[in-house]
Amino acid sequence: MTAMVKAEGVHKSYGAAHILKGIDLEVAPREVFCLVGPSGSGKSTFLRCINHLEQINAGRLYVDGDLVGYRQKGDKLHELKDSEVAAQRRDIGMVFQRFNLFPHMTAIE
Repeated sequence: MTAMVKAEGVHKSYGAAHILKGIDLEVAPREVFCLVGPSGSGKSTFLRCINHLEQINAGRLYVDGDLVGYRQKGDKLHELKDSEVAAQRRDIGMVFQRFNLFPHMTAIE
């Protein structure tokens, strides 16, 4: 069975700040997974990387078996076009920390 979300050695840095340091994770379909940690520990950064709102510096992220944000040719990654990334995002949901981020919309909308 293909993992719904799979991270392999994911790294993310902002300048000298190394936020994600080799994250490995597999979440099976229908599995409930909670990401918990103190403020500033990289939870939101990791979630933003999963739907390619942030580019990772190393590693691989997959959703439902598909590499997110990149196409692999040989052992090199090539970033997808914006339109291809947007198409991937249509199938990836994300709930922001601020429930009222869009005050004119409900959670369902």
